[in-house]
Amino acid sequence: MLNRRVIEAAVIEAARLSGHELNGQEKLVVRTRVGGVLAAKERHRQRMSTGEFQWHKPKPPR
Repeated sequence: MLNRRVIEAAVIEAARLSGHELNGQEKLVVRTRVGGVLAAKERHRQRMSTGEFQWHKPKPPR
């Protein structure tokens, strides 16, 4: 699984290497976006790993 802190550090380091020092607001945006992407990835993994849904027609009431 991808480590959130490693990804955040890599993005911040990439910005620093390109000559842009991130302020607190930009670091917050990086943290929230990375967290959102990893949460979406986990939701997708859960959806893909569930069994196939089989619908059954309801029985008529008696």
